[in-house]
Amino acid sequence: MNWTDARGAEAVGAAAPSAVPNESAVRGTESGMPDFALSTGRGTLEASGVRERVSEGRSAQAAAEHESVVVGMLPFDPEGEPLLFVPERAAWTTRNEGPLPPFDVARPTAAHGLDSQIYRDAVALAVARIHEGTLDKVVLSRALDLSYDAQTIDPEAVYRNLLALYSTAYVFSVRNPSTGEYVMGASPELVVGVEDGRCSTHPLAGSSARRTADGPTEDAQAGEALLRSAKDRAEHATVVDDIAARLGPLCASLTVPPAPTLLATPQLWHLGTAMSGTLRPGVTALDAARAVHPTPAICGMPRNEALDLIREVEPYERGFYGGLVGWMDQHGNGEWALNLRSGRVGEGRATLCAGAGIVSGSTPQNEHHETAVKLSTFLAALGLDLDDVAAVSR
Repeated sequence: MNWTDARGAEAVGAAAPSAVPNESAVRGTESGMPDFALSTGRGTLEASGVRERVSEGRSAQAAAEHESVVVGMLPFDPEGEPLLFVPERAAWTTRNEGPLPPFDVARPTAAHGLDSQIYRDAVALAVARIHEGTLDKVVLSRALDLSYDAQTIDPEAVYRNLLALYSTAYVFSVRNPSTGEYVMGASPELVVGVEDGRCSTHPLAGSSARRTADGPTEDAQAGEALLRSAKDRAEHATVVDDIAARLGPLCASLTVPPAPTLLATPQLWHLGTAMSGTLRPGVTALDAARAVHPTPAICGMPRNEALDLIREVEPYERGFYGGLVGWMDQHGNGEWALNLRSGRVGEGRATLCAGAGIVSGSTPQNEHHETAVKLSTFLAALGLDLDDVAAVSR
């Protein structure tokens, strides 16, 4: 297999049924969108058509048999069904560099969920359970539904806006054939990346809103305050320790830095720890990703107790939100990013999700505010801000 990384378009897989001279040849849906797209530091991988739908267990064998890639998504819930397939056509293309013009997107006529007392009550319950000793941390999420009546949302416009706004994020779009919706987002977090047996992961846990509007000094002070926060450092350490314990047995060596560093997105400061190692022979990118997913950064600790509470208090099914999106080739190389800062885009409707890590020092109002800030990431790709949503909220 030949990888062009970010230097041009090239067919993925010597046995592919059709050559892919440029990105437009990969696009097979009526909207002009590929069935799968993921932009990373390597470039943009686009894929369309289904040569074979595969299970997790068959993924490595299928990629080898077809001399191609497996692409798709894993759901948040470990008991859920993945969406994984070997595409008919796939290609790496150059990721867009430099500013792109914004694409117009239809305006919603109604919004539900911007203010959620259900979410604040769930946070209060979670904090009480933590104080009782039932669990140490749980990540609770909420959904925001936007209705567009008879208007149609152009998924390609949303995807292009995500690329333009978040040039360093893992920007993705995957069509869910069971619903016809596109699952899209701009994730800041790589769960597992593998190249020639070398693995990397960059978990994020602990965050605070940026203060860019107040000036660079104030914004930097907000980041430094996060770095000094005992609450956030403790939350972050829980995530790093759990990933190291789960990934360690799959590695011949694993390096874990002693302290986190700051990672910035346009809306948030995050605490992050860049871990790296060498996988044992035969371990694939998907094996490593499955071993650590769902991490405490998206679920909680202990995992089973956190899963139980999420199922109890969240009034919706997460589905692929909080899951993984990525690819793996015939050699076990691949990248799997966390599905967050994301939404589902369908005809006449968009559903956005955002979550926050709840620990003993959490408060309902602060976590509600944090999730609102996180929702603004995907709202920007829709051409909206929180005030726009408030104006049509019911």
